[in-house]
Amino acid sequence: MKIPPETPDFSFSLRLTPKRSLIAVLVASVLTFATVRCGISQEDALKFYNELRKAIKFDLPDENNILNEIDNQLNEKINRNPKLLEYKVRREVDSAILIYENWEQSNRQINMKNKNILGEINKPKYDKLQKLIVENAVYYEFSDGTMGIRGAWVAPDPREMSLE
Repeated sequence: MKIPPETPDFSFSLRLTPKRSLIAVLVASVLTFATVRCGISQEDALKFYNELRKAIKFDLPDENNILNEIDNQLNEKINRNPKLLEYKVRREVDSAILIYENWEQSNRQINMKNKNILGEINKPKYDKLQKLIVENAVYYEFSDGTMGIRGAWVAPDPREMSLE
């Protein structure tokens, strides 16, 4: 197995007791083993760690907990490296956008009540944005036979007839 030319630096500056030393050695050993023996770069190991810490959400009650100290130091390493920081920010922003889009999709209300228009806009020739615009529009009619579509944010004309 090929060993990388430089040894990764996963050292921690911690106030140690025998139990805390064991935990620090275990964490540093796992990270070093992953980089040296498995061929993972230090950057990739830190990227993986960042994803893992988001997924597991360390919820430890003691502020003096050694895992919190190690977590803070590894997070500082990520934040000091411009490439890793850009990756972290991009992943967090992309994740926030996906969460918002899912929330928006599940809480969406369709304002368009005209079934003919809804049937037409759902054909494949229209893209997602066009469908969204029309679904959020309001169909109206006047007593003289005039009809139209307006944005939901536009105040209704007093001549509009109630369609419900």
